[in-house]
Amino acid sequence: MFAAELLRFDLYNPPFAKTEGSEILDGVNYASGSAGICYNSGSHLGDRIYLGRQLENHQSTVSRIANLVGNTTSAEKHLNKWLFIVGLGSNDYINNYLLPEIYHSSHLYAPSQYATALIDQYSRHLR
Repeated sequence: MFAAELLRFDLYNPPFAKTEGSEILDGVNYASGSAGICYNSGSHLGDRIYLGRQLENHQSTVSRIANLVGNTTSAEKHLNKWLFIVGLGSNDYINNYLLPEIYHSSHLYAPSQYATALIDQYSRHLR
């Protein structure tokens, strides 16, 4: 069950994995609990979809929309109407850097170095 369902919201964007057909034209949710910028952040908690995979899912969304609306130009016009919200990074600390018994990042980086590494990786993903 997803947070929007638990909160009994009437309207919300469905998770990417559950979108079918033209409903993708109304929006999609790529959120994944415990995911982070780093591939392994939160892995001790089970399955999660890290940023790189979420961006692959977005590319799939763009392709699906292009197929539905006829071409890439029309898909881009449609996507220009969407609001994109990205909230990442806390799990890279909470479920990675601050768990030295599970992850090695705090042994490899000082806090400021880790922040710089996250920013660099985040920037590469968004290019």
